[in-house]
Amino acid sequence: MIGLVMVPATDLEMVLVGVRSTEGNTRHPGVVSVPTMRVPLDWATQQTGVVRNGESRPLAASTGTFGRPGSSSMEVGYALEALLAKKLVDGTLLDKGAVSGRCAFRLAMRGQVDDPSGADGEIEDTLMLTILAICDSGMDALPGRTHSYSQLEWVRSSDLLKAWRQRDGQLLFPDSNPLEVCIRGLCVESAVHLLGTAKAVSL
Repeated sequence: MIGLVMVPATDLEMVLVGVRSTEGNTRHPGVVSVPTMRVPLDWATQQTGVVRNGESRPLAASTGTFGRPGSSSMEVGYALEALLAKKLVDGTLLDKGAVSGRCAFRLAMRGQVDDPSGADGEIEDTLMLTILAICDSGMDALPGRTHSYSQLEWVRSSDLLKAWRQRDGQLLFPDSNPLEVCIRGLCVESAVHLLGTAKAVSL
């Protein structure tokens, strides 16, 4: 999996967070999440090296860009643009440079992910590769909801950390259904871990 920690260049204390929609997420609906996308495990492992269960590893990969000429020629730019086009924005906004910025692989974590709905009891061994993206332009082009996310908001990183520690997704999305929304996924754990490190959002 890849997870996205996106922050606006104008306010590095903000981060994009969503609630997974029922329509777009059969296994993890109602989960507070940073944007994520499944990728081939072999490819993710090439970027991270071997990461054991329960381990987190900072990555010092070279930086890339998104929404700029040549962005997709670098693996991090290609992966980020694929996630954005699939989950968040019309791909033409990236082609036109209306949504653009800088990015890098910053963290790898591995953990056992269950189904929060309790529907199947399956535990999935998951490698989460987190991309840090600083959005230089196009913040306003990001929608408030998509097929994958019933709500998308820019929230204070300190509020995300607080909601994670208290396991209370309604701190971020007070209008959400308390019987449906939860915050305990590996993507948010990875984001919290990254945002809690020194110089977390520097590129």
